Amino acid sequence: LASGQPFSIPANVRILGTMNTADRSIALVDFALRRRFAFLAVPPNFDALRHYHAQQAPAFPVETLIALLERVNTAIEDPHFALGQSFFLRPHLAAELEDIWRTEIEPYLEEYFFDQPEMVEAFRWERVQRSLMTSR
Repeated sequence: LASGQPFSIPANVRILGTMNTADRSIALVDFALRRRFAFLAVPPNFDALRHYHAQQAPAFPVETLIALLERVNTAIEDPHFALGQSFFLRPHLAAELEDIWRTEIEPYLEEYFFDQPEMVEAFRWERVQRSLMTSR
């Protein structure tokens, strides 16, 4: 500190940070951090999505969405790039789902499957909306 006083963090305080392990441009930083900090993987947790929407009124029927996300993640084949629940933890998901899919999920898939346009097309909103919206 500028005052010359020592700075310390109490033993009962934990500092949490997040890191996108899918971003390969930070590989050297990632390696340096991994040597100095403990890491905890946080994979998609669709039970959290179920629980969240069960608490909403009216509840959004998420099982069809979860089945679709599992299909997408199977196509992705890499747990570091898997889609998780955070996109869909919204109280008015039914009203926002198309926007989320078109503006967040599709661009993500376009980037991931940049050399496999047929994979992107398989998960376009126009292809998945019927199954998602008829389950409600």
